[in-house]
Amino acid sequence: MEGDDKDRNIRILHSGVLTPLRRWGTKWSLWPCHFVTSCCGVELAHAFACGFDGERLGTLNMGISRQANFIIVEGTITRKMARALRIVWEQMPDPKFVNVIGACGQRGGIFWNSYNITRPSEIVPVDFFIPGCPITPEGLLRGVRAVQEKIEGRDRTTIKFKTAALPSEEGKENRIPTTAKIFAPTPAIRVDVPKEVDWDFGREMVKNLKAQLGDVYKSITITDKNRIAIKTTPENLVKVARKLSDTMGIDHAKNVNVIDVPHERKFIVEYMVSSYREELMPVIITIFTEIGREAEPVLSSLTALWESGDYSEREMHDFFGIRFEGNEGMNRKFLLAPETETPLRKDFKLEEERYVLEDGTPFAPAIELPSDLKMPLSEGLLEEAEKSDDFVVLIGPHHTGSGHLRWIMRMKGDVIVDVIPDPGYVHRSMEKLAENRLYIQNIPLFERANISDPINMNLGYVRAIEKALGIEVPERAKYIRTMMAELSRMGAFFYDSGIFSLFTGHSTGFMYVWAIREMILEAIVRMTGSRCTPSFIIPGGIRRDISDDVLNMTSNFTSAVNKRLQKFEDIFIYNPVFVARAKGVGVLTREEAIRYGIVGPFLRASGVDYDIRKVEPYEVYDKLDWEVTTGDAGDCLGRYMGRYEEIKQSLRILKQAVDALKEMPRGDVISEEVLGEYKEASKDIKGHLFHAYGNLVLPRGEWTSVIEAGRGTLLYSILSDGESNVPYRVRVVTPCWMNLRGIIEASKGERVADFWTIYGSFGYFPPEADR
Repeated sequence: MEGDDKDRNIRILHSGVLTPLRRWGTKWSLWPCHFVTSCCGVELAHAFACGFDGERLGTLNMGISRQANFIIVEGTITRKMARALRIVWEQMPDPKFVNVIGACGQRGGIFWNSYNITRPSEIVPVDFFIPGCPITPEGLLRGVRAVQEKIEGRDRTTIKFKTAALPSEEGKENRIPTTAKIFAPTPAIRVDVPKEVDWDFGREMVKNLKAQLGDVYKSITITDKNRIAIKTTPENLVKVARKLSDTMGIDHAKNVNVIDVPHERKFIVEYMVSSYREELMPVIITIFTEIGREAEPVLSSLTALWESGDYSEREMHDFFGIRFEGNEGMNRKFLLAPETETPLRKDFKLEEERYVLEDGTPFAPAIELPSDLKMPLSEGLLEEAEKSDDFVVLIGPHHTGSGHLRWIMRMKGDVIVDVIPDPGYVHRSMEKLAENRLYIQNIPLFERANISDPINMNLGYVRAIEKALGIEVPERAKYIRTMMAELSRMGAFFYDSGIFSLFTGHSTGFMYVWAIREMILEAIVRMTGSRCTPSFIIPGGIRRDISDDVLNMTSNFTSAVNKRLQKFEDIFIYNPVFVARAKGVGVLTREEAIRYGIVGPFLRASGVDYDIRKVEPYEVYDKLDWEVTTGDAGDCLGRYMGRYEEIKQSLRILKQAVDALKEMPRGDVISEEVLGEYKEASKDIKGHLFHAYGNLVLPRGEWTSVIEAGRGTLLYSILSDGESNVPYRVRVVTPCWMNLRGIIEASKGERVADFWTIYGSFGYFPPEADR
């Protein structure tokens, strides 16, 4: 935005005889419409909660853009979301002001070379940028003050850059550093590299599979404990899947993935499937096949057998252009903006990092703005609804109750006939970025999938690397990782509870529970130095040990939270209005929850006793005393109460972990296996991170980890060619992505007024789903 548009609102305030009064009144009457998108938005809410109280600056929150004169853009703006930002801004009355917070809003932040990012300053005029990744609540309030000063006539920039010449040894010329990345020119890609493991049950399973499948498979391989890969032909894919479903009770798909291998002119398509039968719960079977790398390849869909793979097939159609015949979602874009085509194919290149900018080189990649601000509907949707005497309502993608996706509702009266999701408004292309970065550089990347649950986001990725390298984590580090994972789980619950409170019109519940979350963030910042993006868990352990003072603080924290939970029960949980709105609403039966792929506490609320911490224990969960919480109601109240009871178990785990750490002698917190010659870093990685991890290469094959994140099953699949120090392919399936279908199905037949209760009961976090 240049020229007359840039500061037109400031000029409005400086015209006429009432200028001083107008400026004074505007300064203390900034009514923000919060344009929340991703990481910074999570911290934004703290700035306007009771701990910081942004309203004391005269910034009274407004949920409606037509009544707001101040918009705070919080986080990444993608191609799809750019349309919504412009539309919201245009509806605001003049004079209006814009703050953009976080590194993403300035240059794209950690996603700077994503295929899907735009810069807000090219969509709307920006008055002030607030740096940070994410910003702190204090930083946001300082940004509000900066706009107030600009209204008064005192304009200042956010950052002033200085140019500094690096010193060099006499007689030697400073050289531009070269990239540390190594890409194999013709990588050997294989997803079924065999591995010798102590797994008698698996060997028996392979024998049974070979007998049952007959001649419809090409090979069956044990790739790790609880991991089996079955190779078949495209023609026999459905036959293999049907036999697994009928004879073994394989009842859901955890993942659908595609790997592009252009130098062999093929795609590898894989389904990772499992069963909720007790003896098969830890086992993941990968069924894969190879198809030709054509412009529009076709493969039969498996959604008739495993409907839980529906949305992931649509996602792969967006990313790779593969048409899954039989999936009804193949005729439109799902996650991506209309103008983005097959970005996860290997011939879709991202811009590389540059260490020195030559004169005239742009600071960031050139970005083509969306040419059309309209957000299309599925072809024929309106005509079909009219024939059925339904009407269509579009909610979002920026709406106080829709989050960062667009809900397309078909209704008969006020009863919901269908809900069509339109996600992807916070799609930051993490999987594409990951295959262009060193393994260690992806830790802060995946953490930002969900910074309300950052430790678990990290832990899943790191555990996949540790599994590939066969690393044993020191015992002390395991206890600390478990403790931090449960703090993160609690933080996610309290975050969701605050949002849920607002969805049900209960602002006191929001304030109360976010004050508790602030205590969790204080504990995490004392441990790691960061509130929401610590990047503290690394392959082989943690960055450094934590002090006794922090352990004592965490121990006291468990007692303090237990007392506050009792009060929160009176304020919100057993409030008769909340109970009336949640009980018996949005019911999913056990069979429906499995069929649609629901995960985590929301699956357990429908009667499925599946928690990865018990089924396939990791860290020290099998050494602590705690219980899995399940239910059978499957309604909004059951989903919420299941998570609430789970948090009580988290407090039990936390207290036991802290007590164990207090009794445990201090020692290494990073495995010497991964440190190599830098063994002096075994107690603190500071100063050695790049030396130890910069050239990390994983063995050839596919390495999969599953953990129980705050909202359910989190799956990482890393494919390595065994030569490159960057992953060939990283696939991440987050719990919110799997739970999206649950929101849709639970809403059908309910009244539109109940939709927000259903949505809130799933704890849906759009950036995690969109990635």
